[in-house]
Amino acid sequence: MSTVKIKSVWMDSACCDKQGMGIALDVDLDNGASMMVYLDSKAGEPSFTDILNGKYRAKPKTDGERVYWENGASLSFQEMIDMLQAEKRARAAG
Repeated sequence: MSTVKIKSVWMDSACCDKQGMGIALDVDLDNGASMMVYLDSKAGEPSFTDILNGKYRAKPKTDGERVYWENGASLSFQEMIDMLQAEKRARAAG
């Protein structure tokens, strides 16, 4: 069974507010699929504060397994899937 790898990533902050809410990662996968992952749920985590405030916003990188920033913040592929599922559950409940 082959594992899906992250091919590229960039941040989309076009719809974010002044507190950095609404910032999304646009993640392209090597199987041709892509996903948009909003970072709002990470607002309370210290490693994401600088990202949401703009300091590292335009600098995400990938090693194929995770997305990471210069300040040490990172998200694995599975974490991003979990975030998407949690967002879907919240919308369904809401």
